[in-house]
Amino acid sequence: MDLRYGLAGPADAANLAALSIEVWLHTYGRDGIRQAFSDYVLNEFTVERFVGHVADPRGAVLKCERGPYLLGYLRLDFEAACPTVPGVTGEIATLYVRSRHARQGIGAGLLAEAAGLCRARGLERFWLAVNHENTPALRFYEAQGFRRQGSRDFELEGERHENFILVRGVGE
Repeated sequence: MDLRYGLAGPADAANLAALSIEVWLHTYGRDGIRQAFSDYVLNEFTVERFVGHVADPRGAVLKCERGPYLLGYLRLDFEAACPTVPGVTGEIATLYVRSRHARQGIGAGLLAEAAGLCRARGLERFWLAVNHENTPALRFYEAQGFRRQGSRDFELEGERHENFILVRGVGE
């Protein structure tokens, strides 16, 4: 069955939340689950938040499905300003693909769809933040034409985690 890309809607909110929790914990809970992680994912990745994300006119949530199954998604914020490159707006706030479906072209397909939406809004570049220790993601984004343009910190329960800021043209 072929991959299908499209805009997510309110009916997708529960699947988007569940996939987010799975991917976030798999990526960042390498040593196990601790209270700060549980608190974060259960507060951040809720059905209610995703209903809001898909309804927000300042952004879009793209999904990739095979049959009835959600395999990955990308959340865009068209108005978010890049913290390290003046004049660049258009943040890829989230790009998550289930680990068992990695290396099947899903992430690249979602990026291509996102680039099309950004071009339609007149954006020339988009940006994202990725944990500096997330080597698989960094390699993926580099292969997709993103280049490092500084960093910023993500704070979780008083701990600071460096995130690299990556930028790419939407036509690349």
